[in-house]
Amino acid sequence: MKKFILVLVGLFMANQIQAQAGISVSPGRLYYKLNSGASGSQYVSLTNPTDKELEVGVSFSDWEYEPSGNNKIVTANTLPTSCTDWIQILPSSYFVVKPGETKQVEVLFKVPASADSSVPVHTGMIFFTQLNPGTATDQNGAAIQVTVRMGVKVYHSFIKENKVLVDFVDFTSYADDNKNKIIELKIENQGDLWTDGKVKWELFNNSTGKKSTLKESEFYTLPKDIRILKQQLPADLAKGNYTVSAILTYGENDLIKIAELEFSL
Repeated sequence: MKKFILVLVGLFMANQIQAQAGISVSPGRLYYKLNSGASGSQYVSLTNPTDKELEVGVSFSDWEYEPSGNNKIVTANTLPTSCTDWIQILPSSYFVVKPGETKQVEVLFKVPASADSSVPVHTGMIFFTQLNPGTATDQNGAAIQVTVRMGVKVYHSFIKENKVLVDFVDFTSYADDNKNKIIELKIENQGDLWTDGKVKWELFNNSTGKKSTLKESEFYTLPKDIRILKQQLPADLAKGNYTVSAILTYGENDLIKIAELEFSL
């Protein structure tokens, strides 16, 4: 008996992603800056990399970030920031993509005249779902059916001079349940625009003068988001007094802020 597997891919961290048995979609994010009553169009490219026709259906969801940075998907038009009702897919919400074909799909975005401008950023998710599953085999040679759903994030803001500000909220260290030493940085998007960035970590041994770097962290935020970034220190770190620096870089202009934390092992 065949078993059915749904492969969910679509919360993009890059401009293009391709799934094993179905659709590739580009870009993974659409940004609209429109005032109330205005409209605009952008295009999404869907490519069929397989040797069979793909039937594709379109649906919508709301989404938001969790403090960890993971995406939380919820029913369309349930969040106060939702813009799913403002999105229309042209020419239709169902279409066929032939083998090897790349199809351009228009994403029409219409902001209602009554749109609440006190909400600085509106968001939505467009899902492109393969409706006719592909056939593959698992590692044991058993036949399986694979379908693919790809998501494109939509962002909207009104045309104005936006405030871009990410700031530190807390910086702590602690031992987890497995006695690993954890560094935790809490930041907040205090602006009124989506903002991403990275944190570079530098570890300085105050006793020996040795400096080392930890794995860089990336983050994505919406207005009012709290983001919690964690770093586990190396298990073989020598005893002593340390200073860890978190170098925060964010926004289109690469704004920089630095926070420091002292701790002992």
